Amino acid sequence: YGLYKKNGIEIEEKIAGLMLSAIISDTLLLKSPICTELDKEIAKELAKIAKVDLELYGLEMLKAGTELSGYTEKELLYLDAKKSEKNGVKYMVAQVNTVSIEEVLERKEKIEEAINEALDLENVDVCLFVITDIVNSTSKGIVLGQRRDVVEKAFTTENNIVDMPGVVSRKKQVIPLLEANM
Repeated sequence: YGLYKKNGIEIEEKIAGLMLSAIISDTLLLKSPICTELDKEIAKELAKIAKVDLELYGLEMLKAGTELSGYTEKELLYLDAKKSEKNGVKYMVAQVNTVSIEEVLERKEKIEEAINEALDLENVDVCLFVITDIVNSTSKGIVLGQRRDVVEKAFTTENNIVDMPGVVSRKKQVIPLLEANM
């Protein structure tokens, strides 16, 4: 957007829609803690150019991207997974977006099997699978591993289920809390 404006190039309707979609996806319809005021301003402008209602388009787009039934549990785990290490603790945090956390949790047993495989395969001490409800801006997680204590110190956990009210951003809300407990 900035380059178009800087170079005085008019943004075509389809291109505006694509750029808007990227902002919506990255910021969970401007609700994520990573969303900036500039993101909000640009999104409004791009919505006008694309001739769409920002809220309606954004919600429909996010809902369409949350259809998870076609994925195996292993595929769900690796859709968006990040590995890292801090203070000798190797960890993996995976995240999926949905409109129904409970629907994903119905697959808990098989997801736990996939996590256990990943713990060995990825050689990590703890794995947290975050399930984010994009409509209600909250998350739950499934945690396994020998260092699950770092998750239990950061969030309320029961029966491998992590309660994460108001959490939507792995980068800003999950990883900093985990690393503070390593």
